[in-house]
Amino acid sequence: MEITVLGSGTAIPDKERGSPGIAVRSGDTLLFLDLGSGSLYRAARFGIEVRCVDGVLLSHLHPDHTGDLVPLLFAFRNPEWPREGALSLFGPTGLLEFLRDLETTYGPWVAAEGYPREEKILPSGSSSLKDVLVSACSVRHGPAAIAYEIKDGSGKRLVYSGDTEYCDELAVFAKDADLLVLECSFPEGEERPGHLTPSGAGRIAGQARCRRLLLTHFYPACRGQDLLTPCQRHYAGPITLAEDGLVMEL
Repeated sequence: MEITVLGSGTAIPDKERGSPGIAVRSGDTLLFLDLGSGSLYRAARFGIEVRCVDGVLLSHLHPDHTGDLVPLLFAFRNPEWPREGALSLFGPTGLLEFLRDLETTYGPWVAAEGYPREEKILPSGSSSLKDVLVSACSVRHGPAAIAYEIKDGSGKRLVYSGDTEYCDELAVFAKDADLLVLECSFPEGEERPGHLTPSGAGRIAGQARCRRLLLTHFYPACRGQDLLTPCQRHYAGPITLAEDGLVMEL
């Protein structure tokens, strides 16, 4: 399983960090975990064949996590960039209404034409998607929000939180994950509802006993701050701070 960070930042424009997005490649399966503004451009820049995406997994429906969904669906309508394979759209409660509202606004330009599209509401149950198994759990971020588990045929497990504040449910869900991807929006001492600081992320990772931790979704306030030390007080495993274009292998 290969993970590429498309965007390690937030909604705030930043010359170094784009809006949130991660590409996951497992065998013949390509997934996007969230799709913030600019994700498609960066995916192409990083050598990812965007047209081959099999599933888009939205952690929640805030604009900084969904900004490139409309451009993706619109691109699939272009006769020079046709799509034939099925596309799966995963998301929390409210996904269907969100998609219907987009179709009301943009009309047929975001509708599936020439390819099948299915929409799946999680966290109930799990879903097979080619080479991987997708499941989810609810997390705490104000609107309906979920974390995802991606499990490949070898049993390797990636857990991705999206936006959340500390919650026991996520630590249980991520138990023994090979890689846990957590947001770390603000530096220590600047806690905000619905988001994590380094110590909160460390607590979840430590309780989950994950094998490796990747921190991402950094607001500008994190620049120049020590994010590792507060996290390491709670989690003794390897920690990586995300950057746009970072590639990790499981």
